[in-house]
Amino acid sequence: MIWALLAEAVQPETQPDVTRLVLEYLLYAAIIVVGILLLIVLRRKTRLPRHGELRKQLAELSAQLEELRAAAEGAGMPRMKFLKGMSKLVYRTDKLIYVTDCMADKERDGEIANISALLSQARTELAAYKFGTRTVQDAGGMRLAAGKLAEAEELLERVLARDIQLQAGTKKQ
Repeated sequence: MIWALLAEAVQPETQPDVTRLVLEYLLYAAIIVVGILLLIVLRRKTRLPRHGELRKQLAELSAQLEELRAAAEGAGMPRMKFLKGMSKLVYRTDKLIYVTDCMADKERDGEIANISALLSQARTELAAYKFGTRTVQDAGGMRLAAGKLAEAEELLERVLARDIQLQAGTKKQ
């Protein structure tokens, strides 16, 4: 019985076409390659920033806040433009809060958790402008938020100094 099944499998009518097999394997290979490329792209997009990259993001956020504050105090910015700029700042602050929370959890680092708390306080001050509880002329909240961002940057500088010290310690060993 087994010999009969093997004889049927060897017959030329039931053998698959070689070009069809090659095309199928090429298709499978292409699917695997595309899947691997998608995984690489997803990993890059969801990767947490390094401490130096976080410092750059914090500096950019502070610079944007300072630009918005100067424009609002100086020339009298239209309300819609101010609200749009404030919404962007709140969104970027939310994004940095999320990133620093994830970094603090991953690295088990209290200093980065403190940076996240400072960013949350700054976001609270900025959200008052976004939701209309503070007016454009009342720049006190923006100054407080800028102070909180400056504190967060100082704290991150200490984290970076600690990183450099740790790297130097591991190189000696």
